[in-house]
Amino acid sequence: TRAAVLRRDIEDAVGVNVEGHLDRGTGKEQTITIAGSSSLDKSDVERMVRDAEANAADDQKRKDSVEAKNNAESLVYQTEKQLSDLGDKVPADLKASIEPKLQALREKMKEPDADVELLKSISKDLQDELMKVGQAAYANTGANSGAAPPPGADAGAAPGGTKKPDDFIDVDGQ
Repeated sequence: TRAAVLRRDIEDAVGVNVEGHLDRGTGKEQTITIAGSSSLDKSDVERMVRDAEANAADDQKRKDSVEAKNNAESLVYQTEKQLSDLGDKVPADLKASIEPKLQALREKMKEPDADVELLKSISKDLQDELMKVGQAAYANTGANSGAAPPPGADAGAAPGGTKKPDDFIDVDGQ
């Protein structure tokens, strides 16, 4: 069998790609150089860089706007889903305070050039209300007799509120 060593040198800055093959048996090396051709003058490249730097602020503003709208859209979906999933477990007064905020966020999202700060503010208000929905849902489940305890509650507690000593499980093996 023939032994060979392959070599690949890539120099991206100038677009040169050198590939080589050395046959160990004969000691002969074959190389090929692939150079990228560019039809742009150095002045064109510099102009493009200046244009990119000049538009950086507008690009950042557009990025912030898109992110705010994406976050708002996700929040609208999350809110609608949670209200649907929880149904009657959401108190009527809380549902009544969420609906106008949800509608305001939907309307603001439809605007092509919506004020990003206002969009974020409405989203934050709706997020705060949505947190209250979750808290109310868990508070209602704890109030019902026979219902599962909310996350983080002591499931091993005896009905009198004290923990039974035989509920202890040593998970570290010590």
